[in-house]
Amino acid sequence: MIETLNIKENLEGFIFLYTSKDHKTGMAQPHRHVELEMNLVMKGSAEYILSDQSYKLARGSIVWLFPGQEHLLCKTDEDFEMYVAVFKKKLFNDIPLKKEKYNTLSEPNPEGNFCRRLSIVSTEKLEKICMALCELNPDRIISPAYYYAGQAFGFKKNSEYFHTDPVLLNAGLLCIMTVGWHLFVAEATEEKNDALNPYINKAINLLQAFPEKDLGLNDLSAECGVSSSLLSRLFNEKVGLSIVEYKNKLKLDRFVNCMRSNPDFSINEACYTAGFGSYSQFYKTFRKAFGISPKGYFSE
Repeated sequence: MIETLNIKENLEGFIFLYTSKDHKTGMAQPHRHVELEMNLVMKGSAEYILSDQSYKLARGSIVWLFPGQEHLLCKTDEDFEMYVAVFKKKLFNDIPLKKEKYNTLSEPNPEGNFCRRLSIVSTEKLEKICMALCELNPDRIISPAYYYAGQAFGFKKNSEYFHTDPVLLNAGLLCIMTVGWHLFVAEATEEKNDALNPYINKAINLLQAFPEKDLGLNDLSAECGVSSSLLSRLFNEKVGLSIVEYKNKLKLDRFVNCMRSNPDFSINEACYTAGFGSYSQFYKTFRKAFGISPKGYFSE
């Protein structure tokens, strides 16, 4: 799934602190975008699913996500925090970064493991730069969508990222990108990754490809060629959600997208279009996930 990021023309990307407390629903499905992304984990734990691999994240984990790589952040604990920095291609195309050390940054889907662990000292070095750039944007705008939709600044369906000083932001992003890559290459240690269970991979792909079928546990287990009890247990272990909870996240995503792309739709119409069986089921799921009523969310 390709996400379009909403970045102003005069900005070469953006940076913010992602926290699991603010992002009520987390990511619902794997996505990718044309921009380069770097994550630096500050607190807590989580997992990334990248293609058919999964990576455990903890303080000091540094992850590079390239345009050709679909990624899904899951199993975030309540303390999880990480800096998310996104860089437009123009940022490293317009500057002399053509030395061998930085060539990989311009590749769409390079081979290798791009999730590593920094030492405490290196983590603190990069953290200070990220923190300083965020704090130098005192008038930043935080929209209700940032807190309720589970997505981050910049996503097309959410608010546009704002910075009071584009020159400062662009210079800071260049610093973070180059320092982050230097520390990743020169000092970071390899993180162990696990092959994603093929049953889970197939189940996720089926749920995304055929939303109209509303596949249940028995349907998925039959398609995947595994018992329903084993599939249920593996899904919970690897994704951190039950299959029902994951399906509800996908439906909520479709509901929000439906409302934003069809302004004439009522909430009732959109909830059924998204695949919910009843309004009461939808309302309960929405309120639990976003912490606000559907009406309240769209009136903000």
